[in-house]
Amino acid sequence: MADYVIPVLAIVAIVDFGIQWAFYILSAILKSERFFDLVGSLTFITLTLLSLFMNVQFKFVVPCIQAACIVIWALRLGTFLVYRIWKDGKDRRFDEIKESYLKLFITWTFQGVWAFLTPFPTYFLFDFVKFTKDDHVPGWPQFVGWAIWLFGFLLEVIADQQKLAFKQKPENRSKFISSGVWRFSRHPNYLGEIILWIGLYISAVTLYTEWWWVLLALIGPGWVIFLLGFFSLRMLENSSDEKYGDDENYQEYKSNTKKLIPFIY
Repeated sequence: MADYVIPVLAIVAIVDFGIQWAFYILSAILKSERFFDLVGSLTFITLTLLSLFMNVQFKFVVPCIQAACIVIWALRLGTFLVYRIWKDGKDRRFDEIKESYLKLFITWTFQGVWAFLTPFPTYFLFDFVKFTKDDHVPGWPQFVGWAIWLFGFLLEVIADQQKLAFKQKPENRSKFISSGVWRFSRHPNYLGEIILWIGLYISAVTLYTEWWWVLLALIGPGWVIFLLGFFSLRMLENSSDEKYGDDENYQEYKSNTKKLIPFIY
């Protein structure tokens, strides 16, 4: 009887949800959400490096750059979110959630889904595309994908820093931002994140050897577009309408500025 080998992708999923559920227990006991975003960022890093090393892809340039892009993104976003929450003293999203064990469990599980599906094209690349010693030089599709990633990454960083600087001024605490990159989109940080994951999708799938792998990996950018471009965007829009709905300047900003993609959507 042949030995059955568990795909690394399955191990990545097991480790992913194991981390989330372990910290869910701790979060439920302490009734604290302050380490939620930190755990999320560290999960992305852990799963990426786990997949890279278990598939022995660390010997090749393309997988290492692909992994580096995810690690850099996770470190930056995690640092930013943790700083913001520790500065504010709490995460308002959890005011109601942490009072319910079920809602808290769903939230931690949702983070596990996020950490698995978002970089899925890269995990799949590490698991099923076998590189050789002749694959040391990336092709032009990889450079295109990484350039798109860089553009999206910089857009997200700039948008986050501009909003942070704006909100740190006491006179702006109750105001909305409409300057900088926020002139062109009401959620440029979300747009940047969507773009960067599309870039990593392109750099990964152009190395796939089966056409249906390309379609399967669409679950990665498709998930990000759904999560940020529709689900989270709707909640943020509703929240902004509640805060600034009576402000004529906000109504003008809203009517003149697209919510995500400048001039389009």
